Amino acid sequence: MLELKIILSVLTVLAFASCIALVIGLIAGKQELCLSIAKKIKGKLGVFFNDVVKFPIYIITHPIQGYNEFKVEKKAKMYAAIAILVAYVLVQIFAYNYTGPVVNKNNPHDFNSIKIIIFGVLPVILIAVANWSITSLFDGKGKMKEIFMMICYSYFPLVVCGILRMILSNFVTTDEVLFLTIIDIVGYVGTGYMVFMGLVVIHEYGIFKTVISVLGTVLAILIILFMALLIFDLANQVISFFTSIYKEIMTRFMS
Repeated sequence: MLELKIILSVLTVLAFASCIALVIGLIAGKQELCLSIAKKIKGKLGVFFNDVVKFPIYIITHPIQGYNEFKVEKKAKMYAAIAILVAYVLVQIFAYNYTGPVVNKNNPHDFNSIKIIIFGVLPVILIAVANWSITSLFDGKGKMKEIFMMICYSYFPLVVCGILRMILSNFVTTDEVLFLTIIDIVGYVGTGYMVFMGLVVIHEYGIFKTVISVLGTVLAILIILFMALLIFDLANQVISFFTSIYKEIMTRFMS
């Protein structure tokens, strides 16, 4: 009887110890899993930061080398280009409502996010198509994808300056509005600089040929807009014509 009690006690202790070991093992396994997930997230965030923030800054400070790596070494990523473009659109949306009252003349009732998105994205697509169509005639080496990504990357100064302007606009007085204007100028000049240097490197042009391609791109944009307006006007006329016929037919049947 005594031996049976001893055996049962030993088994109870072993079972209890096994449960504790199992719990500790599960906790340790979860900790390792959490650490593994945290490391993966940290690695992804590091890659994202390098592609979306660090590399555009490198291009600004080292445009020739940066765009060579952009084109030859394929360091540019489409997701990063789209992320910068999305950031620009989001900055415009937030700036419409949250810019300081000293400089914000927008009517909150006229806010239209779809309109802001269209006017943010459409110019990038339009410039990319126009530039590709012109540079194809001037032996440009850049592909449509490279031109589009280059323009998106070039929006980085506008994103940074837009965020800075929106924040500072809530603290400046009327006499300090000039500082916000300077920030705007820096953003547009930085973007123009990145676009110009991008055209030089991507198309393997000289300065003079790049200037000619820019002028040709502006002309191509005007032609595309003119054709789009013609098509839009023609479409409206066709729709009006068929609408009038439909109304006439319905009127005759109803009468």
